[in-house]
Formats: sequence, structure tokens, C-alpha cells
Amino acid sequence: MSHVSTARARRLRRTGAAAVATSALLGLVGASPAAAVGAASLGAPAPSVLVPAVVAEPDTAPGTASIWSTTGDGGARLSFGGTVAAYASASATATDVPTDVPTDVPTITLGAPAGGQSVTGFGAALTHASAALLASLPGEQRQAVLRELFAPDGPVRLSVVRIPLGGSDFVVGQPYTYDDTAGNVADWNLKRFRTSPDDLVLRPVLRQIRSINPEVVVVASPWSPPAWMKTSLHLNGGRLSQDRRAVGTYADYLVRAAQEYRDAGVPLDYLTVQNEPQTRTWGDYPRMEMPVATQTAVIGALGVKLRNAGLATRILGFDHNWAEHPGDLAAVPAGGDPELDYPARLLRSSAAPWISGTAFHCYYGDASAQEPLHAEFPTKSVWVTECSGSHAPTDTPERIFADTVYWQSKNLVIASLRHWATGVVTWNLALDASGGPHTGGCGTCTGVVTVQDGRVTANAEYYVLGQAARFVPRGSVRVPSTATSAALDQVAFRAPDGSTTVLVHHGGWPATTVRVQAGGRAYDVVVPPWSFSTVRIGPAG
Repeated sequence: MSHVSTARARRLRRTGAAAVATSALLGLVGASPAAAVGAASLGAPAPSVLVPAVVAEPDTAPGTASIWSTTGDGGARLSFGGTVAAYASASATATDVPTDVPTDVPTITLGAPAGGQSVTGFGAALTHASAALLASLPGEQRQAVLRELFAPDGPVRLSVVRIPLGGSDFVVGQPYTYDDTAGNVADWNLKRFRTSPDDLVLRPVLRQIRSINPEVVVVASPWSPPAWMKTSLHLNGGRLSQDRRAVGTYADYLVRAAQEYRDAGVPLDYLTVQNEPQTRTWGDYPRMEMPVATQTAVIGALGVKLRNAGLATRILGFDHNWAEHPGDLAAVPAGGDPELDYPARLLRSSAAPWISGTAFHCYYGDASAQEPLHAEFPTKSVWVTECSGSHAPTDTPERIFADTVYWQSKNLVIASLRHWATGVVTWNLALDASGGPHTGGCGTCTGVVTVQDGRVTANAEYYVLGQAARFVPRGSVRVPSTATSAALDQVAFRAPDGSTTVLVHHGGWPATTVRVQAGGRAYDVVVPPWSFSTVRIGPAG
């Protein structure tokens, strides 16, 4: 990742929020029912293994709507808020509309599923740092934590994992690639290629995740080719070598990685060819600038080679910010092309037939950048493949929790989904209490969970992801939706089982009754202040 400090700057700070405990404890640490993750279930899931106080609630019945919420003050954390019955909405022709229903209630109106946008899933990145921390846990505890996060019947239900191909900024020790050589001696035939370093921690933990949920989608991204393949002769900086063999060899390098991961039992579903290709500055972790022309050439070669190798891995283009960061713009040489429309240029290029979709990061710009891209290329998927929580060094745990819930629910999850995203992936799955281990880059990043001294703590990202992932399963289709209040950001989906889920960000105070109208019926639910809520309408709703 690059320029993560802007993630904090872009968060909308709120004031006057009550300061309470930031996170519920996982591992073998108990939690009070008020602070525990609500385990109201879809299809009788297993109860939370790691939070014994959680009590499963019944499924949402036809003709009813249920609500679960996470509040910025931490008073509710994926907590069940009750079930309400439907009544005929004022817009219906039925004669049994209640006469005592207030008319000035903020209202979300749902249409019929329009098709064109379906959900692949939600998840986080299994970096080498995350894998090492999870691997450090005793076997039973690690299994319980991963089940909590990835089990199809668990409280969170993540279904996408992003991994780095080789080292990133979040590693234990020094970053590496799959073909490092002494003195940067070129190895154009890839005779020294091996992904076996990933067998130390990353691949075993990834296999364990896949054993818990075999349907997990894996997205892989390289931070840098081997140094000998670059103009900088270093994992940091530079571009792909101008040697005529470089494009084909780099494509072979990526194919070999996909083959070895497939053979290891964890096939790569999606592949990008360069993490953050518009990073033009020298830094303290692996990176490489890759202009549109180079990415076009690499993807063109890679697509053919993946097909010839019999691999089903699909290619995502770009893998960088919604808008070009000022730091990257400032590094463009005088008279150079900043390639402000990089994703669109790529999809207009000769590589387009090989590109499944476009990957975005959240560190500059906003999700509305996805809208014109979808309008021009409606058959190409849109992903958000990285977004990390971050904070000022002096921020309290309470403020970190509140800011993350507010910003990620409004600007990451809901906004990305409203602008055609099929998948939303945050950054590190696990970090320690100091935001590491890492070799550079972000020093104040937070993970979905914190692993420290054998204790596993759920962070705000856990609850934000759970509010969406648990209730919007793969294959859910977007439902048109409008709201009468500017304080409500919302997006709705119809699940394969016929239920409808509305994700609601309430950025105001106090708690408010919100009316959800769908199919001639209305449901009045109470949405807490400063919250991220999920309203689920039963299949016959």
C-alpha cells in the first residue's frame, strides 16, 4: 500500500461520541452479552466459538424484518436489534394501511432486482505478517479464530482472501520474490524460480482457511518482480526492464506462481500484475511503477500463457487508487503523462479481452470513480482489493474504533457497492498491537483482528465486514434503492434464498425510526445513532 496516511485524513471525524471499550475479545477471552457479536443466524449457523456469551437468534421469518447493528461508540457490535412485522405500505393499494403510522419517517424504498451487479464477496489480505501472527497461535485457537472469520455458518463469513506474491511491506524479516539471485544475476529461464518460501507460514494458513470454506476466492498481487528484472535492480522503485525478454519472462513468472499455488491446493482465482502501479517514488518496501503500455503488454502475454497452461485464473487490471495520489502526480517527470485515466486506458487497450475487471484501492479519491468505468465497460467487474484502517499515533482506541466504523461503512462498503463493486477487501487480516510486523509503509495500520501475546481482539474492521459479509452472500443481486434522508447511506441486495438485505449507515444523532418499503409492504426499524446496520427482510417479504 502507499500513502496510507491519507486514509486517516479522509476519514470524516465525528465529535461528541461517547468513549467506550473499542473491541470485544476473541480467543479465550469472554465478553458481556451487550458487547458480544450478535449471532442471529441465517440457516441455523454454529454459534460463535470464541465468544461464549453469544446467543443465536432465530432466522428472519417471512413477512418480517430483523436488524443487526454496530455503533461507533461500541455499545453494539454486530448486535441483534429485534424483529418487526410487515404492514401494508402507504404506496400500496391495500385497504389495511395502519392509520396510526407516522408519515414523516425517513424512508428507504426498494425496487425489483435489476440484475447487472452481483456480489462475489468480502474479505481481507493474508499478508506474511498476518499469516505469521495467526500461525503463532495454538492449533485449536487458530482454528477457532479462522472459523470465526471464514466459516459459512459463522458470525462474519468472509469469502475473499488477497495474498501478496512474494514480499510486501507487511512481512517478517526481509521481503523476497520467487526468483532472487545473488548479485542480481539475470535468470531469464526462471531456473531458480520457487514459491516454497511461502510454505513457511502463508500457504499453510491459506490452506487452513480453504479447508474451513472451500469456496473462498483468492486474489493474488505481486509487489515487485525480481530485482534483476527491473531497471532499478532493486525490489524498490524502478520499472520493468527494457530487455526484450522482460515482458514474456514476467508473464511466465506469474504463470509459474499460479501453477505452484494450484498444485499446493490453493488455486488463484484472480491475479493482478502489479500492486499500485502508479507508485513512482522510492520507498521502504517493494514497489514498481508500471505504465499503462507495460501493463497492457504484460497482460496480453499473461492471458495467452494462462490459457495455454490450462489455468482458470482471471486477470484484474490496475490495482491502485480511485484517483491518482498527489504524491504520485508530483513524481511525474516534466512533460510526462500522469495517466489519470489509467483503468479506462487499460480496458480500451489490446489487453482488454484478457481482463476480467478492475481493482481499486481506497487511499485517494472516492468510489464514484467506479461509475464511469462501469458505464463504459459494463461487462467488466469492479473490485476494491485494498483499504486499510489507519489512525494518528495519539488517537485513543475509542476514536480509532469510531472513525473506522464511520468511514469504512459509509465510504468503503456502501459506496463501493453502490458504484458496482462485486467484492470489497480490506488490508491485513491480522496485525499485532503495534501495527506490525512490517518493514515499511504504514506504521499505524490496523487489522481485522489484533493478535498479541496469545490474545485475539476483534477490531472495527471485523464488525464492518461482518455487517455486510454475513448477510450479503455470494450471488446476491443489487436491488435499486432510494432514501428520503441525506443522513442515511444505503444499498440493498436480494440474496439467492429470496431474502433482501439493506445495509444502512446512519451518520446522525439520535436513534431514528427508518421505514423500509418493499413490494407493497413496509417495515419500521429503529436504527441506532452513528451506526452501521443491516436490515434483513425475510424471503417472502
